[in-house]
Amino acid sequence: MPQTETVLEDREINKGHSENYFGDYRDFWWNKAFLDMTAKRLDLGRHSNMLDVGCGNGHWTRTLAPYLKPGTQITAVDSDPRWYTENIELEHFLVSTGKTFSLLEGDAQELPFPNDSFDLVTCQTVLIHVPYPAKAIQEMKRVLKPGGTLLCVEPNNIVQSLIKTSLTKNDSIEETLDHIKYRLIIEKGKRKMGRGDNSLGDLLPGMFAEEGLRDIEVRLSDKAIAMYPPYDNEEQLATLKQWMKGSSWKSNTQKDIDFFSAAGEEFMPFYFEYQEKYARNDEHVMGALQREQYHAAGGSLMYLVSCTK
Repeated sequence: MPQTETVLEDREINKGHSENYFGDYRDFWWNKAFLDMTAKRLDLGRHSNMLDVGCGNGHWTRTLAPYLKPGTQITAVDSDPRWYTENIELEHFLVSTGKTFSLLEGDAQELPFPNDSFDLVTCQTVLIHVPYPAKAIQEMKRVLKPGGTLLCVEPNNIVQSLIKTSLTKNDSIEETLDHIKYRLIIEKGKRKMGRGDNSLGDLLPGMFAEEGLRDIEVRLSDKAIAMYPPYDNEEQLATLKQWMKGSSWKSNTQKDIDFFSAAGEEFMPFYFEYQEKYARNDEHVMGALQREQYHAAGGSLMYLVSCTK
């Protein structure tokens, strides 16, 4: 994609260090007006002690921080050494907004804190990756103070197989069903491998209710990143950059064939048929982008599920 790559390179040269560090497509997951409204309705400003579970690079921590009162103690945990070892950029950002910050190693299913430690516990796209999400919810409830808020953000990812684009608008019913079946089998295999559930967001309200949590509220993010030529706004550029890296939900260590194998040997013939039939799909998308012929509304299904202990 010569034109796209040139635009991206020009933008990267002009970015400062902080922008390069935080310049991830996740920075465009939310509309500020939606976050403002949600923070007001949940009264996030009353909280002064937050735990972000599975913080990763700190995008969700940084997103919520402005809505918390000055002096708030923010604690973030992750089980990956890449993220819990150090995050100087995030720490500087939070200190500059009047927050104190600590970053620790921590497993969502076995949090290293006493009972009733935080008045706000939150996570973003974490429960879809843990083997036992109910255990993680129990742990988040345990460390949450009575009267505190639990806020979890999780998607339904299978819906992406139904999103129409300029390339798929004329697909046959059989082709669409192939794509849905392929993703469903991957999700089945992922669950059987103990790698989580890509569409757990659908189940969160019921899981909260099973744990005796109250005041359960469910919201849907109103964010969509529409792709249309010439793909030159910041959101589109960040998305294109992510696409060039590869799918955002695929594992770096697991391949589709591994998930199919875990789902069951009866699914393997379909895996090979699918690979042969749609082997050039990625090439078609990249080619359409280069020719500026690709467009889609870019919708997704992201749940914000909140409750009180």
